[in-house]
Amino acid sequence: MKWNKYRVDNIKKEYLFKFLSEENINRFLDTGDIWFSRADRFGDKMECVRVSDLKRDPVDENKIESRKKRTLISCWHLTDDESLAMWDTYSKTKLERKVCAIRFSVKHLNELIKSTSPDFSAAKLKRNVYGRIVYRNISSFKDLDTKKVKYSAFRKEKAFQYESEYRYVTQLNGEFHAEGLNYKLGKPSGLSFNILINPLLSKDDYSRLMSKFLNGNHSSKVKESHLVNWVKPAEW
Repeated sequence: MKWNKYRVDNIKKEYLFKFLSEENINRFLDTGDIWFSRADRFGDKMECVRVSDLKRDPVDENKIESRKKRTLISCWHLTDDESLAMWDTYSKTKLERKVCAIRFSVKHLNELIKSTSPDFSAAKLKRNVYGRIVYRNISSFKDLDTKKVKYSAFRKEKAFQYESEYRYVTQLNGEFHAEGLNYKLGKPSGLSFNILINPLLSKDDYSRLMSKFLNGNHSSKVKESHLVNWVKPAEW
């Protein structure tokens, strides 16, 4: 199944990170699935909003919501090293706290995604796109046309630029009725990735997770965060 590239030329960053709760890292290691969420499940109200939507008075909210329900997205952090900010972003409860990250090379994950596409019928699938987010400041309505991007799912407010987001996006012709889609990359044992543990965890939690993964089936994939040298979780 064809995937279109968007803003992937001249990428100098090597890795894509996904920060996960303990429940979700366990699920990934069991299944090799990553989650594509329907865009209306994200908290950002401006998700998938087009400049043409903003020019309407009043804004057609139903049209925007329908577009979101036709868009499935997997979000990743593009960087060479994980950041302190990304570890604890969007954790509403202790259960949801991002305790681990999986790290793929950009090249390898692109290849996996392109080779394992879900089997949507031609009538249902509109397009697949992967690449970097464009960050635009649209708080001012002056010169809105200069804020346009090719795909609405690849524009976010400039305030979120620290996320350095890279996305895999599937757009459908009709609304998707589930909240998202599990997308199988393959058996985890056969995938090339690393597991990093949140260095901001308490000493007990950090030690428990390090022991859990080092003594599990994926021990060879565990890599210590470079931030450990600074925040020293084993001493907290």
